[in-house]
Amino acid sequence: MSPDALSALAKIANDRIFAKGEVVFVKGEEGKSLFIIVEGAVQIHEHTNSSEPHRELATLGEGEFFGELSILDNESRSASATAVADSILLEIGQNPFQKLLVENFELSQNLLAALANRVRNLSKKIQNNN
Repeated sequence: MSPDALSALAKIANDRIFAKGEVVFVKGEEGKSLFIIVEGAVQIHEHTNSSEPHRELATLGEGEFFGELSILDNESRSASATAVADSILLEIGQNPFQKLLVENFELSQNLLAALANRVRNLSKKIQNNN
């Protein structure tokens, strides 16, 4: 992203710090923000209870984002997210983010490309498991 796009994101973001093992959000919760990983790593997984095993969907690192589906479609969280290392995240609320998407074509294009890439990777994963 260009410096201007990054600057625009930084203006609407709040810093959040999560310790290793700390839950960022749980599947089924209302999602009103997305997160960008500044430092650390976050595992996206399926489970709602810490006493049951979970299935890892992805482990994301610095520069990656998650939680975008809920703020795009107003549905509940489709998976849980847990910090797997001490992490610094930028949290961006739904309304400011949607406004920024309308105002910034580059950001919108980058988000769509990243989502398309995730869908392609998921399709390959499903095909390889069958």
